[in-house]
Amino acid sequence: MKVVLVHGIFNTGHVMRLLQKRLQQAGHECFAPTISPFDGRYGIEHAAENLRLQIDSAFGCDEKIVLVGFSMGGIIGRYYLQSLDGARRVSQFFCLSTPHNGSYLAYLPYPSKGIRQLRPNSDLLVELAESETVLEGIKLYSYWTPIDFTIVPSSSSFWHIAENQRFVIILHLSVIFSRRIAKAICHNIVEAP
Repeated sequence: MKVVLVHGIFNTGHVMRLLQKRLQQAGHECFAPTISPFDGRYGIEHAAENLRLQIDSAFGCDEKIVLVGFSMGGIIGRYYLQSLDGARRVSQFFCLSTPHNGSYLAYLPYPSKGIRQLRPNSDLLVELAESETVLEGIKLYSYWTPIDFTIVPSSSSFWHIAENQRFVIILHLSVIFSRRIAKAICHNIVEAP
């Protein structure tokens, strides 16, 4: 299966390399683009459009893919699916420590529209919650840790329409390096018909 890995804020596609390697060892073709600017300064919408262009360049406009989004990358993935017609080509969507309900850490002063959009009840998160019906037919997963310290509260990663799985992993970034997370993704990836 073709899998696209979307990194979080202040990272590049390189941070996804270990997860990418593990998925490739399981037989999946992986693409881990760098979404720029990596601090989300132009907002989730801009980042999702960047993601769309890179997916289309790598895999064409119609081939079925699996999407994996880490942290803000999960929200970028949701915007791509729900607002940029990505839902038509994605069979499964895995969110890793994604602040579906926002994070109070997003109130820290940093000049980034994307960070402001991750605050609880932001206009963008409300818009995404209101358009979730677009995701019908996509198998949704949300993997998260109660010992996150970046998604505050960590339960904000619980997504009511997804299959949620709680992993005891220490710290936010450790989620993408976890062998258990990689194994869970590989176990659940289903080849598209």
